[in-house]
Amino acid sequence: VTMSHSPFAFIYGLFKTTIEIDDHVERRPWGTHTFDVLAGEHTVAVSYPWLFTSRAGRNSVNVTVRAGETTRVAYAASPVRYLPGKITVDDPIPVARVVKP
Repeated sequence: VTMSHSPFAFIYGLFKTTIEIDDHVERRPWGTHTFDVLAGEHTVAVSYPWLFTSRAGRNSVNVTVRAGETTRVAYAASPVRYLPGKITVDDPIPVARVVKP
């Protein structure tokens, strides 16, 4: 999961993001973080605290994780703090395998 914000919104960097994968919640700084999950369907949500809410900019996406693959999720915070950020899923990265002739 990669979380980013506009360089003009540098104040966001003072707060840790909240990453929810299914019902598991993690607080992490902005940047890229990896999580080990089982193959299957998962819901990934990202938000950050701001003034009167702990879930500003919250947005979520459903992802399908296949065995042996890395699924990349990208979140970009909206410049307007209370609007949902943009969250996308990139193509999975397959595990490299060596095939002997």
